[in-house]
Amino acid sequence: MARKKRLDDDAEQVGIYLTPTEKLVMDVIAGRRKKRREERTSPSEIVADGLWKILTEGEGVPKEKIHELLAVQTEDAAPHNLKVFPKS
Repeated sequence: MARKKRLDDDAEQVGIYLTPTEKLVMDVIAGRRKKRREERTSPSEIVADGLWKILTEGEGVPKEKIHELLAVQTEDAAPHNLKVFPKS
């Protein structure tokens, strides 16, 4: 049976470098999550969870603010200060 896909469709692959100690920390976190039968046990998910924790708790930026920044405006919505000139 194939493993269930857990990454978002818009996820991009990036490269990171870890020291042996940092790799051990990653393995410990993954092992503890597996023991608790959590789904988010992959290195990508662990790093993403850590980044969100730093942003929300350490930097005080709520997830909603990030989602607002990434929201796509429809083309129909013209800015309120945009003046349209008639064609000559």
